Amino acid sequence: MNLLNFSNIQISQILVSIYFSIVFYQSSIDKIIDKENNIIFFNEHFKNTFIKNFIPMLLTSLGLFEFFVASLNTFGIFYSLIYSDLTFIFYGLLSCSVVLLMLLFGQRLAKDYVGAADITIYFILCIITIMSF
Repeated sequence: MNLLNFSNIQISQILVSIYFSIVFYQSSIDKIIDKENNIIFFNEHFKNTFIKNFIPMLLTSLGLFEFFVASLNTFGIFYSLIYSDLTFIFYGLLSCSVVLLMLLFGQRLAKDYVGAADITIYFILCIITIMSF
């Protein structure tokens, strides 16, 4: 079955890209809008780690990177619909995997193993979609 001349795999790739756009736009916007409460939360979360003194800088960097990743995926969605080329979705998903690894590193560093397991689910979805290209 084809929809707009896309195969089922391509439709799935676009849908996963939409999914990660939503996830990372929400996450990055929350880090911007509620920065003060996020800093309080992350200061507590990482109080026993070597990154505890860098929380504001790391939070800003992570928020900007998440916004970039969401934007790259959004661009890839529209680009694929206009030109039937999913190249930017592929690069968007690669970027998603980097952000997810950053988040995983933080969760493991804070010894939040439940949070790390939650990120693993996102990472598996991302990697399986990347493998479908």
